[in-house]
Amino acid sequence: MQRALAFDNTPALRVPLPFFLNVPAFALLAGLLALWAGPQAFDSRWAPTTLALTHLFTLGVLGSAMLGAMMQILPVACNVPFPRATRVSAWVHGLLTTGTLSLAWAFLSMRAWAFQASAGLLGTAFAVFIGGAGLALWRHRHQVYKGAREILVPVRAALAGLALTAVLGVALAGALGHGRGLPGLIDWHALWGLAGWAGLLLISMSFQLIPIFQVTEIYPKPLTRWLPFVIPGLLLAWTALDATDGLPPLMRETAELLLLAAYVVYALTTWHLLQHRKRPRAEPTTWFWHLAMLCLIACAPLWIWLTGDAGARAPLTLGICIIVGALWSAVNGMLYKIMPFLLWKHAQDHMVIPDHDPAQVRAYLLVMPKMTAYIPESRALGQFVVHTLAVAAWLGAGLGLPGCAWAAGGLLAVSAAWLALNMGCALWTYRRTLRAMAALPLAAAAPGNTSRPAA
Repeated sequence: MQRALAFDNTPALRVPLPFFLNVPAFALLAGLLALWAGPQAFDSRWAPTTLALTHLFTLGVLGSAMLGAMMQILPVACNVPFPRATRVSAWVHGLLTTGTLSLAWAFLSMRAWAFQASAGLLGTAFAVFIGGAGLALWRHRHQVYKGAREILVPVRAALAGLALTAVLGVALAGALGHGRGLPGLIDWHALWGLAGWAGLLLISMSFQLIPIFQVTEIYPKPLTRWLPFVIPGLLLAWTALDATDGLPPLMRETAELLLLAAYVVYALTTWHLLQHRKRPRAEPTTWFWHLAMLCLIACAPLWIWLTGDAGARAPLTLGICIIVGALWSAVNGMLYKIMPFLLWKHAQDHMVIPDHDPAQVRAYLLVMPKMTAYIPESRALGQFVVHTLAVAAWLGAGLGLPGCAWAAGGLLAVSAAWLALNMGCALWTYRRTLRAMAALPLAAAAPGNTSRPAA
């Protein structure tokens, strides 16, 4: 397992940062939409508002975070830099953002042109990203770091899942834009998007980030070796069984059960690693990971409820548990490690120390904040409490509990705004640090000047 990171390969801050800033913005938009819609957003998975909320989450929140994380992690952890990363990231970010907004509006208004526009925008965004990632993986296949295989195998599988999800999604949006429907593709689109693309990428990122940032043991080798192959294999088996007429439903349900079992094994292993981490005191990010894994484990009884033909509430609640409970919690927690680290690292890169002057180093240290100062734990922990209440409210709304629908939207909006505030304060600290550092050469050069530079 690759535990050391090659920070010299870190891309420019403007490559991943716009994607990360999308996350609280789209979460806030989803919260406000849920608050405006009220209980009708949780009546059925087919309601227009529900579909708009689903894609604000899967594309705007999760998609933005995961594309940004891939453009950051692949060069640093695997020595696989994106070609023309700055230009590619700008195009993908712009197309993904406008395409997601267009698709949400399409579901709310049911306008044909909006579906057609979103299909073109999102299709182009994912084509550019997948093409760039594929080219990078092929071009640098011989320069991959030793020990990075455990990351690259699930990343490649996740990219294949993203490609299939995008093709199915574009086909569905295009069909709606022409007044037709393709109901047979909807379950494929959802399963490959959640279990194929998002789930596999979450696994690959956690293989790298959990041991490093949470100071745990590495994942067991049998898990890192076989899980990235087992999950795509089960997805392919499920797809083939679902596409074949005349087979007993039990065969497809068995593939679903095995797929769920694979993710539960991953969640239990992650939980065990977090419980035995080398740092005795849990951080806010640790609690986010605990919540994410708890929700992933909770999908097992929800799936049993779903297969028992429990009505419209079961698939809706299962989707909320996966998207809002597991994936969104993990992404939220990762941002509290990735954002401060990136800003701290890029602030360090602005240091100019001629001839390794000790006085200049001391001057920089006076104005250089520690990584933990960018987002203090108390602020992150406060947002975690609101986030947990929001997840509980969303699950309650999915189950049809009275009052939870209104609480779900309000709590999500508050949680997203809190996250945006924390990220904004981190950026302000970064900008303030750069200004203080820029003033240092003149201040340090003055003879006898021992005063602390103004921050």
